Amino acid sequence: MPPNASAPDGETRTSRVVGSIDFIRPKLPSSSTNGEDTDESKLLTTVTGVRCSMPYTIKCSTASFTSPDYAHVRIEQIASAIFEETESKLSNFNPQSEVNIVNSMGIEDVHTMSNALKDVVLCSKELVKFTRGAFDPCVAPLLKHYETMAERSSHVVHNGDRTGDALSAITEMPENKEDVADQVDIETIRRQRHVVDFWRSLVSAGFAGDPSDARVSRTVRRLLEISQWHSAFSVVANGINDEHRDINDGDMPTYTIRKKDHDALLDLSGIAKGWTVDKIAEALPCPCWVEWGGDIKVRGKHPSGRPWTVAVPEPPKLSEMRMRVARAKKAGQRGPVYTLADEHIRDEEHDAGRGKEKEYLAILELRDGEAVATSGDYEKVIERNGKLYSHVVNPQLGRLLELNQTSLAQAVVVTKSCMVSDALATAVISKGDPSQARAMLDQFRTGYKTPVRDYLLYARQGPRIIRLSIPGIESKSDRERRLQRHQPATVIVVGGGLAGMSAAIEAADARAKVILLEKEPETGGNSAKATSGINGWGTDTQAEQGIADEERLFERDTFRSGLGGRTDHSLVRTLSTKSSDAIHWLKYRHGIPLTVLSQLGGHSAKRTHRAPAVNGRPVPIGWKITSTLRDTIRNEYEGKIEIRCGMNVTKLLHYIDADGVKTVTGVEVNGTETIEGDAVVLATGGFGCCQSTDGLMSRFRPDLIGTPTTNGQFAQGDGVLLGEEVGAQLVDMDKVQLHPTGFLDPNDPSNPTKFLAPEAIRGSGGVLVNSEGKRFVNELDLRSKVTAGIQKYCSRFKSDGYEGPPFAYCILSQEAQEIFGKAVLSFYKDKLGLFEDCEDMNSVAELIGCKKDVLIETLQEYEESAKLGTCKLTGKDVFPSPLTPKSRSLVVARVTPSIHYTMGGLNINSAGEVQEKIESVMGSHRHIRGLFAAGEVTGGVHGGNRLAGNSLLECVVFGRIAGERAATVKHAEKEMFPHAKHHAQEIESNFIPVLLREVRNTDKKYGMNTREIRFNMHGAFQHSGLDVGQFIALRGQLDGETLMGYFSPITRPSDEGVISILARSDAKGGPIAQLLEIARPGSTFYMCAMGGLRLKFEKERITYNNREVKRIGLLAGGTGIAPMIQIIREYGHYVKSHPCTEQLPPFQLNLIYAAEEMHDLAYMQILDTVQNHIPNHFRYYVKLNRPPLGWSEGVGFVERQDIIRYLVHPSKEDNPLVVICGPPVFEAAMKKNLLRLGFDHSEYYSYSEGDNVAAHL
Repeated sequence: MPPNASAPDGETRTSRVVGSIDFIRPKLPSSSTNGEDTDESKLLTTVTGVRCSMPYTIKCSTASFTSPDYAHVRIEQIASAIFEETESKLSNFNPQSEVNIVNSMGIEDVHTMSNALKDVVLCSKELVKFTRGAFDPCVAPLLKHYETMAERSSHVVHNGDRTGDALSAITEMPENKEDVADQVDIETIRRQRHVVDFWRSLVSAGFAGDPSDARVSRTVRRLLEISQWHSAFSVVANGINDEHRDINDGDMPTYTIRKKDHDALLDLSGIAKGWTVDKIAEALPCPCWVEWGGDIKVRGKHPSGRPWTVAVPEPPKLSEMRMRVARAKKAGQRGPVYTLADEHIRDEEHDAGRGKEKEYLAILELRDGEAVATSGDYEKVIERNGKLYSHVVNPQLGRLLELNQTSLAQAVVVTKSCMVSDALATAVISKGDPSQARAMLDQFRTGYKTPVRDYLLYARQGPRIIRLSIPGIESKSDRERRLQRHQPATVIVVGGGLAGMSAAIEAADARAKVILLEKEPETGGNSAKATSGINGWGTDTQAEQGIADEERLFERDTFRSGLGGRTDHSLVRTLSTKSSDAIHWLKYRHGIPLTVLSQLGGHSAKRTHRAPAVNGRPVPIGWKITSTLRDTIRNEYEGKIEIRCGMNVTKLLHYIDADGVKTVTGVEVNGTETIEGDAVVLATGGFGCCQSTDGLMSRFRPDLIGTPTTNGQFAQGDGVLLGEEVGAQLVDMDKVQLHPTGFLDPNDPSNPTKFLAPEAIRGSGGVLVNSEGKRFVNELDLRSKVTAGIQKYCSRFKSDGYEGPPFAYCILSQEAQEIFGKAVLSFYKDKLGLFEDCEDMNSVAELIGCKKDVLIETLQEYEESAKLGTCKLTGKDVFPSPLTPKSRSLVVARVTPSIHYTMGGLNINSAGEVQEKIESVMGSHRHIRGLFAAGEVTGGVHGGNRLAGNSLLECVVFGRIAGERAATVKHAEKEMFPHAKHHAQEIESNFIPVLLREVRNTDKKYGMNTREIRFNMHGAFQHSGLDVGQFIALRGQLDGETLMGYFSPITRPSDEGVISILARSDAKGGPIAQLLEIARPGSTFYMCAMGGLRLKFEKERITYNNREVKRIGLLAGGTGIAPMIQIIREYGHYVKSHPCTEQLPPFQLNLIYAAEEMHDLAYMQILDTVQNHIPNHFRYYVKLNRPPLGWSEGVGFVERQDIIRYLVHPSKEDNPLVVICGPPVFEAAMKKNLLRLGFDHSEYYSYSEGDNVAAHL
């Protein structure tokens, strides 16, 4: 293991409950780590100096040079050359610099830019566009205006200007009426003050203290027009005006710039600093560290093997800022603009002299090529009328912001370009509002060629700190804390394809011992045959190629493709959320270069990832991934993962308890051997090659018997049958995908197993025609639609008396062949003989056997459609490569629909747990304990038709989920909250991290604006440890603020592995509703057991406070229905499991539910379901204060007679208990009613009285 940093390599800086209550300032590492010598002088050559009044530090591996002395000289040579170029080309402080030559030009002048200025200007122009003007290099006129305004204000104060005297006389008038009676009447003073305030507001417009104050003066409005890029400058590339298109450096080498307004100015100071750092880092040998004025870029790793580290200091408080300004004045700075960098250094030296430890906000680790820049409000300020303003202008509004507690004080941005990092840090500081700044940076995480890798935003109040948080990604510390809570388990993984190996690796990483069983001689399965690629949105590969993609587009495409089948919303959301993490896991954890993107049929963006060709030869992506993971297991997991091939699992070992709950305990292999384990993960694939008369295909799709297949002989549906034998529910078993293009070999047409003609063939521009030479389908449409087109419009293959399936001809032009890859084409054409060469369209028509004129007309129409951008015949609107009647050197293949994938299989939830169907009061499914599944063996992800590229993705996403979840079945603590029986005040600080499993929209099921939110307990077999009626506190962070909510679980205390709450998604859900709405599977929350009712349902009785309760009445007002749901659900189970149900008193549980209006009612379906299941034991009555027309139930408020009639009598024989929850006014009124009816205090429980948090429930 590489050593840790003994100290940060440098700092980044500029030239409650607001804030996070979980924030802990990091401590710097100790000076000695692992007993190793951390003396950097032996590893690094360090060069320091000052250029343009800013210090720089450059560190480079001494081993990269012939000697330490030469290293020092060479580093200085490289740095000096680039610094000189910066000063001569980009410095605003050098009157003869190129940028100042541009600034001095007239409107008619045109300047051809140097490479340095071109790089910076083009990057600036692009960032102006992408930040929508939040960054703009043309704000100098505005900034000069504000400096002048402040200087005039200062002049008035110091020189006794008459206007100033008048202002002073008016604004300093005594407030006491008697004091002013002899001078002027009060009304006159008020009018004078009003006039002065109005005058000041006009003069001060633009100096904004309130971020919502958008007023600016007329002067500012005029200056704003020339202080924005689009109205200040234009860039022309090779004589072509390039105002409204993106610029590619590769094919446009020369650029000119001109002014649109005489007073326009370019200020490139910050972004030019970033350019300099980038250039020096690129010129130095790797590894290296370059820092100038707080901007930092690194290459490679630290020579010791650890990452480079950067400390982020905490900005000064406002009081400290004022002290620094005062010292700057004493030091001779005239103002009103004060540069405080020297004062910052003095403060640090003073603190160090006093032994005060420096405080940091974070210690960042930088990967190879990453760069960090910081912008803040504390290095340079403007003082006006005693107030301090940031020196950063908001280019969109033309305003300066007053330094305050709530606006952003510091922004730290990490990308792979110092130029971009510097510009983005400046842009977000200009925003002022932390939430808006976070939203802008999140957009740069995906869809931009230089993506944001990390950021830290800081506001003083709290402090409020916002860090980059990728939805669904758990932090390392939270994951470690969670995994420490369980004991090592033995996990058996059945199947050695991508899903199986992903599960095995994740289970081993979660401390499990893993046995992977594969029935074939080698691992890989159908995954190894995959060629199209693996999907993922929001990946760095997409960002680096400028591909904008979104969650909603990916999910829409998946749902659209799956129409006609079961596409479970939670499974699709999990697949979507985890897709980028899956790509990055393969890319960075396993070193698979997923850097090639393609847009396959049914997709709205390029999101299917593959590896680049090696030595001109393509890399089959399925084989590349599976072989890499196999090598990883063999090389890195010795003793942790055991792979056993030739092991055919024939049975799942399991037992059934008295309640009918099944637990899997191991497997039977080859019909004789048994292997015991704590959990089993099925990853055996589908049944695409199951052609036996009693097999799964015959059972569910007998019409496909005899249809060609692309699957290996091993795809028999073994795992589906194993799960079915223990009661697992099967879903979508009739949904079988026919891939439209399996190669039909004319020399072996009857072979039932076809080589797959990859999606990339059509994605590269392959055109399909039938035996008449006519197009009939959009080649890039969904697989199901292309298949249907071939089956409808194409004739069957006939040869020497053999009649085969319908087929089409696929024609590739030279351009399409290049895109597809000549090397991979050679494999299919020269080695397998599946393509035939055709010199021109005459040859193609002869091969097809169609009329030449018909084929020519078809291709003329296709050529015209490509020019128009849309095909009227098929709706095709993407044309990857041209194909015209004049195209030559073509290749043609025959393709036929073939069984490719089975969408149906075992029903799983989003934790990978296999489900069985049951009859229950409050649910229809239950997981089979210890049984998990992932990959093609499961159903519910893809619906009626799998979207191309989602197969490998599903294997990685759900393989990893199932593997880790299976590893958590052994837990030292059987309850997640083992101390839940203690009073809430004793454990309020005992929050533990929990992962969000899923959020289900329950608008139709439980009422408008409701969500069922499920969290994973740490262990798959854990119980919550809560009593019935006890509630939990849920805590999370959004935009640097800690949000809290209180919820009653709807899961029963005995439910395993999951805790669910019902929450409102509208304003009535409280501040945490917004956080719950944007949270994604895998997001971390913190949960704590609180107080509550604490009913106990024993086998034959119900108790509360150690007394038996024979009748329970529930009084719910508005959102107070939430805690009642768990009580009702538990009671339903109590009745169903009671040994003598007929002895239970009738209507032992009753509910009165009061609400203001109809749309306020929630969870009505639950109430109806329970009432229908136990009609003699539970009933409910609803009262509305403002009922709709046609309402036939209760009207008005809950009265005492309602309680007697619909709830419970105050009878000692019944031992009643009334539970009250609702708004405080409601609870107070109900308590009065109960007392007047004769109920004792011990016979009711009020949530507000008991815990004072009812308003949150």
